[in-house]
Amino acid sequence: MKAQIRLGRIFGIQIGLHYSWLIIALLVALSLAGQFHAANPQWGEVTIWATAIVTAALFFVSIILHELSHAAVAKARGLPVRSITLFALGGVAQIEKDATDPKTEFWMAIVGPIASVIIGSVCLGLASLFGWRTPTTPETPLVAMLMWLGVINIALGVFNMIPGYPLDGGRVFRAIVW
Repeated sequence: MKAQIRLGRIFGIQIGLHYSWLIIALLVALSLAGQFHAANPQWGEVTIWATAIVTAALFFVSIILHELSHAAVAKARGLPVRSITLFALGGVAQIEKDATDPKTEFWMAIVGPIASVIIGSVCLGLASLFGWRTPTTPETPLVAMLMWLGVINIALGVFNMIPGYPLDGGRVFRAIVW
């Protein structure tokens, strides 16, 4: 997938956006604003929208980190990585060659979901440190943002492990069968 909007380079890897990402970013921000408004109407519109937009932006940063973890393993195993593109359904690291052994394929695939679960766990840990307790509704914008980022990143990590190609779980399964 080719990026239409280039954001820059991280560790020599071009990071970009496909136009379809803009639609999803808008939908995520709208959804979060609705959720935050329903849970905490006392925050006010500016706080609700600012929290929704920052949370949506950080969610997409976490997707970049997920994809960068795939790219880091690929580069460490000698596979060239051209770019990472965010699009409507997530992100994709454009690795120029396929893995030549099952161990490389396994670690390239599984490291993304591991990164997402770690990000989610850190966010939930910070939300807890700042006073959030399940199943209560977070009372402050910071805690709401951390809680939401925690839950969605863990869900992303788990979802990605569904053993169907091209999801990461399908690639892990392929490496195991290999």
